[in-house]
Amino acid sequence: MAQHSAPPTYGPAGRSGLVTFAGILLIIAGAFNLLDGVVALAKDDRFRVAQLLFADLSAWGIWWLVSGLLLLYAGYQVLQRKDIGMMLGIGFAGLNAFTQLMFIGAYPAWSISIMVLDLIVIYALSAHSDEFE
Repeated sequence: MAQHSAPPTYGPAGRSGLVTFAGILLIIAGAFNLLDGVVALAKDDRFRVAQLLFADLSAWGIWWLVSGLLLLYAGYQVLQRKDIGMMLGIGFAGLNAFTQLMFIGAYPAWSISIMVLDLIVIYALSAHSDEFE
């Protein structure tokens, strides 16, 4: 007699840890971007300006602040399992990866690490889209 395998069960309330991990990564990335924005605006000698694709640190500082706030919002929405969180999380993680590509000349190890984490977030959110309301 053949047995039917049960669908995978997740933790409390049918939630997988990978989506929670993605939400937390979005929040951490947002916090790092906020910190980068403040540093770029206040203490611009911390960046290798000559190595950046665009050398205007004021513009970068504002971009990092805006990007950080958007990532924080997306991470919060992902942790709440809202559909908008999944869509924003995928979009902002992709945008963050693209932005890190512009920083790769100045900080290659950091940029590549963040791009890998962004891809993990995109995978986690798209592979577990059934968890969102």
